[in-house]
Amino acid sequence: MAQISVGDRVKCQKNGNTDYDFYAKVEKIYENSAFVTITHYDLRDDINVAELQYRAVIALKKMKPAKPTAGEAKQLQAVSAAMLAE
Repeated sequence: MAQISVGDRVKCQKNGNTDYDFYAKVEKIYENSAFVTITHYDLRDDINVAELQYRAVIALKKMKPAKPTAGEAKQLQAVSAAMLAE
């Protein structure tokens, strides 16, 4: 498992709250998990991600450092500051 720290961009595996993998920024590290803000997600998960208010706690073993590629970014929904302010 790669070392993950606050501020890192990570790719998270789908979990009980989402049906598809997503990208996020690490906000806080706990013992075996991290609090993240979702930055890019699959449009099919729009309702799930909105219900989470674009934030989640994910196990460290379910994430790895990564940023969406240009091709992925076109296919994924990006989270804007306005979405986070809701």
